[in-house]
Amino acid sequence: MMRSPRTLAVPLAIAALALSACGNGGEPSTDLQVTTTEFAFSPASWTVPADQEISIDITNNGTVVHEWVLLQPGVNITSEADLPDTEEELLADFVYVEEEVDPGTTKTLTFTAPAAGTYQVICAIPGHFGGGMTATLNVTG
Repeated sequence: MMRSPRTLAVPLAIAALALSACGNGGEPSTDLQVTTTEFAFSPASWTVPADQEISIDITNNGTVVHEWVLLQPGVNITSEADLPDTEEELLADFVYVEEEVDPGTTKTLTFTAPAAGTYQVICAIPGHFGGGMTATLNVTG
C-alpha cells in the first residue's frame, strides 16, 4: 500500500523537529547559534572540533543581560556557591571564554576550541545559573 504525501509529512516533520532540538547534534560545527532567555540556553548543547576557530552568534531574547561562559577544562560547577566571590577570580580560575549580551541584541564570540572533552557552559550572572542557565559544549578530537 502506498502512503499519501500527507501521511508522510507528519513523520518527516516530527523527525525534523527532533533533529533541530539537538542543537548541532553530534556533527561538529565551527559556526554555532544560541538564544538566551530567562533562564535557558537554546539549544543547550553543541559539538565542535578541537583546536579550531569557533564562531558563536549569541542572541539575547530575554529582558535582562545574559552571558555565555565556557568554563575551563576540568571546571564543573553544581551550584552558584561553587563560583568565586570576585569577578577577577572567576575570570582567572574558571572562565575559558565569555561574552555578555544585552537584552534584544546579538553578539558574535570567536574563540579557539579547547582540547577534546566535555565542557560546561553557564551564565555566571548571579541567580542565572541557579535559575537553570547551564549547557554543554562537546569538543571532538
